[in-house]
Amino acid sequence: MDGAATSLIPAEIPLSPPSTTGSPAAAEERNVLRNPNFRKLYIAAVASSAGAAIAIVSISWIVYSATGSAIDITYVGLAGVLPGIALGLLAGALADRYNRRRLMILSDTSRAVLMAGLAIFLYLVGFDLLVILGVVLLVNCFSVLFLPASNAFLPRLVPTSQLEPANGLLQASTQASQMLGAAVGGAAIALAGVVPGLAFNALTYAISAAFVLQIAASFGRAGGPEGGSPASRSLGKEIREGLAWMRAHLAILEVTLGFLPGNLLWAMVTNFTVVYTAEYFHGSPGAYGVLVAGIGGGFALGALLASRFGLVRHAGLVMALTVTGQGGLVLGLALSHTYALSLACAVVLGAGAGAINMIYFATVQAVVPDRVLGRVLSVDQVGSFAGIPAGLLIGGLLATRYGIAIDFAVAGIGLLANGLAMLALRDLRALRYDPRTEAAS
Repeated sequence: MDGAATSLIPAEIPLSPPSTTGSPAAAEERNVLRNPNFRKLYIAAVASSAGAAIAIVSISWIVYSATGSAIDITYVGLAGVLPGIALGLLAGALADRYNRRRLMILSDTSRAVLMAGLAIFLYLVGFDLLVILGVVLLVNCFSVLFLPASNAFLPRLVPTSQLEPANGLLQASTQASQMLGAAVGGAAIALAGVVPGLAFNALTYAISAAFVLQIAASFGRAGGPEGGSPASRSLGKEIREGLAWMRAHLAILEVTLGFLPGNLLWAMVTNFTVVYTAEYFHGSPGAYGVLVAGIGGGFALGALLASRFGLVRHAGLVMALTVTGQGGLVLGLALSHTYALSLACAVVLGAGAGAINMIYFATVQAVVPDRVLGRVLSVDQVGSFAGIPAGLLIGGLLATRYGIAIDFAVAGIGLLANGLAMLALRDLRALRYDPRTEAAS
């Protein structure tokens, strides 16, 4: 789960109802792809997602195969998540103040250079854990800058009525590309090692930057028509404004806090699939790649189905029920004795995460005022992901001392409890967004 919160606040842009004629979901998806600026963003996202998946598989595999340590996998995970906690609020303020398109291009270009440098280093020098961790840390600092800018960018490219299909299609396609990338990554490791995968990731970031560069420059403006927040205002004041906006809306705060333990427990599972594969299925890189691909493929399916069925109209309830169900699926992974069952659990687990993310992004993009959208997204990201470092540490310690089955069992029971606790929150259960209702009011 990538941290999810939704909102029920009037937008500063007119809301229009979704199409009610013909085949609405399919028609909206076709219509949104006819938008040339969205199409460029779509190609950029799919390309970089495929490359990133290959890099994730490659880095996890080279670290674990070189050290045999679950704790070192924990360090890789921490390098991925700590920048989001440390820099997330600042990134959101920057996305609301400055040109979002330029921030995305800067981030992609920097990530391309860093990944290319790591590939060259590993080829010429060889394995060095500190270098790998340093590059992962820096790449994720730029990813933190990229995320609120890109998520706040989408509502400028498509009309409000197309946010559901746009998010469903974008997330489904990027996750499908990650699924393919993870599977290719596992096979590539076996055939050629990890360096080609990292080099390919650098290339995909460069491709992403090139396509974002082609999007009309006017869409990159943050805030109102004249640009972002006034430079005379301090970033600290803008961050506090975003925090105050969140505190003023109880349902959003409940979802953010509700997903804090959920993301802690989720980290105990997804960041240790390499250990799970090694212990349960004899360490095959192909089996690991396919399992990661199963989670990604499930995510794509979940995002697409959530878009098709309009689940934003029951946002809070669906998210809470999904977390509860994910607890049972993680327990299924812990108890599994066959690869087929583990793969099935992974696919459905990913589908739940995909549904949650689609619901979150479509809702918050539609209803949050554009002037604070980047900050709202970043506040939710920081709040939702604050528990991940603890999850990585706990997961690493449990997997090292007691085995991965105990780690997954603890995570599964915790997710069940987390989902039930979320269902007990009235404001969270009632959280929803219906474009038709908003348009009529």
